[in-house]
Amino acid sequence: MWTSLVLAVSSVLGVVAPGPVYAPANSVADPGVLRANGDFYAFTTGPQGRVSRGDTASGPWQSVGSALDLSTPPSWMDTGPDVWAPDAWQTSAGFVLYYSAVAKDFAGQRCIGVATSSQAGGPYKPVGDTPLVCPGGRHGGEDGVPGRPIAAAGVIDPSPFQDSAGTRYLLYKTQQIPSSLRMVPLDGTGLHKASTDSRELLQRDGIIENPTMVQRGSQFVLFASRYGYDNCSYATVWLRSSDRWNFAGATEHSLMTSAGTGLCGPGGADVTPSLDGGWRIFLHAWVCGTGTSPCTDSQIANGVAHRRVLYAAILNWSSDNTPSVGAFL
Repeated sequence: MWTSLVLAVSSVLGVVAPGPVYAPANSVADPGVLRANGDFYAFTTGPQGRVSRGDTASGPWQSVGSALDLSTPPSWMDTGPDVWAPDAWQTSAGFVLYYSAVAKDFAGQRCIGVATSSQAGGPYKPVGDTPLVCPGGRHGGEDGVPGRPIAAAGVIDPSPFQDSAGTRYLLYKTQQIPSSLRMVPLDGTGLHKASTDSRELLQRDGIIENPTMVQRGSQFVLFASRYGYDNCSYATVWLRSSDRWNFAGATEHSLMTSAGTGLCGPGGADVTPSLDGGWRIFLHAWVCGTGTSPCTDSQIANGVAHRRVLYAAILNWSSDNTPSVGAFL
């Protein structure tokens, strides 16, 4: 595994890619990471969502099982397709999970539900019979996504955020193009919308998704994924603003790209405080075949077997709250 701060670079071979911290036979995609009881829990896309646990950020990692208990699914949810990009945290209601699932009678589009568990690793049982976020208030969704750019689009990529005052929020993405990132205030339990509707943080003509927010003093740093997830162009970017509700005029900076890391499509990132008082960033990228060699775009285009695996790295902060990726673990 990689412990050097600087990745080796050659003008002929390019950047040498780090190894993953977790690469099971199934994909580990769109990680939402919770640190609880001294362990890390990664919630990822899959049937009923997937949960994996790591003793440390670098592992060892192992499968815990399904994220959701769907023995009694909510009536709005189509349980056939995969659950996308679940993420969890702990509130006064216990451990709370947000997940994106296809909604019935919505042309295959998704809404965001909420579930709870007494254990960090779940399984999580859906709360109530209505989604937390559903465009137009379908199925009784509490947040109807007002002012969304595409009225017929669904919502994905839920990501919880708590500010320095303890106020809770949920970030998410609106589907289709133009895509947008939004945030809705939550009550103290994290189970319900607070008194106001969600608002748009920024919009892009192309794809922007997987939002994650961190407060650094009086500034807010928004991480997101850009471009198409299904090839090596997928990348992680960041923006900084003194207004948590407005990133429209903020400069978009690259954090991780294929060229800079040697990985194929380094995205779906989540950040979390680490066990040593620093920060870690978790992400996925494509590998081809049965091993852990990063894919090329031509391999993906030609149908070579590929899956996403989990990487972790040290996340550094400068004095002006600029994030940078240090050593991969």
